[in-house]
Amino acid sequence: MQPALDSNTLDRLIALGRQQGHLTNRDLEDNLPIASMSAEDIALIVVQIEETGVPVELEDSLVSPNAKPSPAPVRSAVIIPFPDRAAAARMKQRKVPLQKAPSSAAATATSTVQRSRAAHWAVAVAGVLVLALLVGLVRMLGV
Repeated sequence: MQPALDSNTLDRLIALGRQQGHLTNRDLEDNLPIASMSAEDIALIVVQIEETGVPVELEDSLVSPNAKPSPAPVRSAVIIPFPDRAAAARMKQRKVPLQKAPSSAAATATSTVQRSRAAHWAVAVAGVLVLALLVGLVRMLGV
């Protein structure tokens, strides 16, 4: 970056981009000495701005004066923005009463829980038996 660009200018651009939702070539040309900057300097500034979450709609004419405008890229995915704090607070406030499951589902859930408890007890008993065998073996060998 050139020494002519200070952090205040970069902060102003970032604030403008957040306010508008993006930055355009015109915004960069109005706030930066584009005529005296190299393509690498412009690219570095654009990268710094985009790292803060502000998209920059950069045309090729800004980076290289002889470049032909390229067709707009085809978007293949939709980016869903992260909800703001107010939306998160609204989601937390939403209280939906629990609904009772159908009786057949309740019976299935109960039997699954019972099988799970039985399996846990079987593993616990097997562990105690292995421990007892190891203690007996250690005593027999006198270690």
